[in-house]
Amino acid sequence: METVLALAQLLALLCVSALCIYLIVVLKQFKKDFTELNQHSRPVLENLSFITEKLKSAATKIDEQVDIVKSSLESVKVVADSVVMFEQRVQEQLEGPIMQVASVIGSTISGITAFMNRYRNP
Repeated sequence: METVLALAQLLALLCVSALCIYLIVVLKQFKKDFTELNQHSRPVLENLSFITEKLKSAATKIDEQVDIVKSSLESVKVVADSVVMFEQRVQEQLEGPIMQVASVIGSTISGITAFMNRYRNP
């Protein structure tokens, strides 16, 4: 019985040793695969980083251009508002005296017409 037990122990130790050797080989292959993946993914990640920086730079430039266009449009709006206000002031300055003159001329013509009508139809 002791020989059977010794043989079982020997067999168990051999199985455990084989399992350890198998795990070492698998882990070595995993390390190799992981190193390969690292080597192949590094350029991709570097390119991705480069592309990200370029996109960030482009977004910043676009944002700056949008701000420039926005400020330009605001300036145009201010100028347009100033032109409208100027037009209103000019219209008020010119329209007031012209309306007064037109009113005086209209009153004078009405007076002359009334005067002429009075003496024509006695």
